[in-house]
Amino acid sequence: MKNVDDDLISEATPIIHKLASSRSSNGSFAYFEDQDIYQEIWRMCLDALKRYDRDKGPIENYLVRHVTNRMRNLRRDRYFRPGYDMSTSGLAKTRMDLVNALSIDESIIDDSIFPLCSSAFNIDPLGLILCEETIIYIQGELSGYLLESFNELLGNNHIRKPILEELREKIAEILSREDEDVG
Repeated sequence: MKNVDDDLISEATPIIHKLASSRSSNGSFAYFEDQDIYQEIWRMCLDALKRYDRDKGPIENYLVRHVTNRMRNLRRDRYFRPGYDMSTSGLAKTRMDLVNALSIDESIIDDSIFPLCSSAFNIDPLGLILCEETIIYIQGELSGYLLESFNELLGNNHIRKPILEELREKIAEILSREDEDVG
């Protein structure tokens, strides 16, 4: 990859600034704000300068064409209309879910509830022991295909939804019996 010389950068800087300013003022979409578009255009242009050939034409024409094409690609890849098509699936659905995700700051997490096993780096030793004991207890109470399904679930494998529902009910029953025995 070739480096961009200082003369080309000094020649392109006002062009890029003018282009980024004009395109960002009405270019916001989805989760891209005006400032995001401005920065994205600068990034696109600086990347394009590495491939610029003076023999092909003026730098301004090259950058305008490059930014126009890249912005179309960006909109194609990242744009959606919230609530427009509820039957969306695949990558578009994932993108929509990420953009419309709930804020972590607004999440209310009950302190009395803890995950079955934590994937955090700072694992509480007591919590880990309780987790392991709970898993061993549940495995001792399950049998047959439910035990196999539970072990598959622990291995982060996919199990069929009807079996998962049955497994949830059975585990809830087992844990509620344990709570009654302890209480």
